[in-house]
Amino acid sequence: MTNTIDKKEIEQFSLISNKWWDQKGPFAALHKMSNVRIEFVLRNAKRLINKKQTDTKPLNGLRCLDVGCGGGILSEPLKRLGAVVTGIDASDKAIVIAKDHALKSRLDITYKCTSTSDLIKVQNKNFINKFDIVIASEIIEHVKNRQKFLFDISELSRYGGLVVFTTINKSILGVALGKYLAEHVLGVVPKGTHDYKKFISPNDLASEAEKHKIILDNFTGFAPTFNIKNLLYKEFGNFKLSSNLEVNYGAAGLNLKSNDPL
Repeated sequence: MTNTIDKKEIEQFSLISNKWWDQKGPFAALHKMSNVRIEFVLRNAKRLINKKQTDTKPLNGLRCLDVGCGGGILSEPLKRLGAVVTGIDASDKAIVIAKDHALKSRLDITYKCTSTSDLIKVQNKNFINKFDIVIASEIIEHVKNRQKFLFDISELSRYGGLVVFTTINKSILGVALGKYLAEHVLGVVPKGTHDYKKFISPNDLASEAEKHKIILDNFTGFAPTFNIKNLLYKEFGNFKLSSNLEVNYGAAGLNLKSNDPL
């Protein structure tokens, strides 16, 4: 099988890696989406939570893999919620930023410049069938080989582990708002960030994931909000969880693939 890395996509993100923690920069949408992403993760992580977890650290002790972690926007709140976090990204520049920010924030997070494929291939005894929660947030629409990517996710997650995706729907609204409005009208995302041909609908994602024994059974929309000020300043408002899956959405479920460590 081939690797999942799209070198063109990685190069584009690497060019703006110094902007990962600029909340008004090219990753502003991810910052504004952070709260709903965490809310969606927590809602589904209840399946795994036991007596060791607390209200302040609900993910306490759970091993979490943040795939395509970038500068660590999602990894850091996961760590603050008690998770044992590993973040991976194919951009070495993003990983440098993530490590530096975690150090300044006094957060113990393991960051690795690698792909899912290489994480399995190089260190499979340490990582295969390891993680309680695997999160691929805003990354599946950037990979080169989606089937290989889903296979990797199923290998890295433990049996009965939680798998979470967030992405853009391959719908008229998803393409119109997630690509053209964001990139060409508001300019809140650099032009060329997304290739709409890589977008995937909830039904197709569920069907493709099921082939790898990932049973996605919870879907929630991430609806962007706008007001006059947002439009004037060409920015997103916040995001809220919604029953409408037409633009951005989260998909979560359990990995039912039994993996024996190699």
